[in-house]
Amino acid sequence: MAYRNIRLHPVLRLIYFLLRLYAWVGTRIFYRRRTVLGTENLRFDGPAIVVCNHPSTLMDVLNAGIPIRQEMFFLANYSLFKHPVSNWLLTRLFCIPVKRREDVAEGENRNNDAAFEASYRHLEAYGVLFIAAEGVSWMNRWVRPFKTGAARIAFGAENRNLWELGVKIIPVGVSYSAANLFRSELVVNFGAPVSVREWELPWKWNADQAADDFTTQLEQSVRDLTIDARDETGERVVGHWEEMLQNAEPLDGKGAFLRSQKLIAQHLDDASLVEKTETYFARLQVLGLHDSGLQMAQTGIKAWQTALLILGFPFFAAGWLFWFLPCYLPWLLARKLKLYIGYDSNVKILAGSLTFGLALAWAPWFAGAHDQWAAGGVMLCCVALGYFAEEYLDLLNGWKAFRRFRSIPKEEQIILHDQRQEILGSIR
Repeated sequence: MAYRNIRLHPVLRLIYFLLRLYAWVGTRIFYRRRTVLGTENLRFDGPAIVVCNHPSTLMDVLNAGIPIRQEMFFLANYSLFKHPVSNWLLTRLFCIPVKRREDVAEGENRNNDAAFEASYRHLEAYGVLFIAAEGVSWMNRWVRPFKTGAARIAFGAENRNLWELGVKIIPVGVSYSAANLFRSELVVNFGAPVSVREWELPWKWNADQAADDFTTQLEQSVRDLTIDARDETGERVVGHWEEMLQNAEPLDGKGAFLRSQKLIAQHLDDASLVEKTETYFARLQVLGLHDSGLQMAQTGIKAWQTALLILGFPFFAAGWLFWFLPCYLPWLLARKLKLYIGYDSNVKILAGSLTFGLALAWAPWFAGAHDQWAAGGVMLCCVALGYFAEEYLDLLNGWKAFRRFRSIPKEEQIILHDQRQEILGSIR
């Protein structure tokens, strides 16, 4: 029970709460649209293991962990603990080191007994663990084969408690539109809890086979909760379809996510459609065009859009100028550090929390606000100008794409229009 007392220590709980709050604010700003599905599956008590795919390093932990009310301990790769300072910090911030094959030098002993023991004790204290079951992070929109660690931890904890502990597995899929880009989109999708106790007989019959079979089931569950484009070609083509359909028929986060899953299930095996899509977008690239330009050419520019482009320009300019450095400096820092691209979003959120905070703190002084109400009003105006500038820039880019499309020969316009309509007719 000592481990349980450490987990519930008020200081650690306060630190966890503050970090969770910080992550919530950071992700709300970083992502343009953050959609969380399946939250009804998070109403559980008792020990649990959250099993997730792993396309975006530390962001996967944050995005999966924020909606869960219980504190989670995280199984993290051993290399993060090698420095004395990071080791001291991480071991106190709910992290358990795990040695992967790539984390140990040749001849070094790869022993994870301590990690398994810490995991068992945490589950026995009715704790929650987070495991990125792919083992490594790759910024792709497909799920890679799962490792058996989650199954072996769950089965081991149940076995040493006579299969009466009640461990649940919570599968979760995270899907990013572009994991490293500021103001990209994210869907976090929680699946129904899986009872480990039901695997008692298969484990007793053949422990290794049970671990493999259970891992395969978990992997498929997570695939069903994500946008699993299968490979690089699928990722590219699905992205093209998403762009076309969102231009033609915009949907909210949940609707767009479900539509993407349907596209994969119904059309990704259609070689002819895939080829037509690749040909269409390759031609757009050669001509310096965007699909949004063709969409605007079809629907036409509305009077209110023209008016907004003209009358809204001063507000756009004010928002763009004010937020340029707070947005640019985190991007520049991530580029200069030259870390693995999967860490870009982490760097940008950490740096952005400083640059955005300083910008908002400086704004009332610059505007000459002398009381707290005026200062608050200035800050709200700056935030509103930022959102307006983002929407205005979308409209401006669409108008520029439209103008570019209208500048090419009429025969080329007709060919591209027909190609686009054929593809849309197939995927709608």
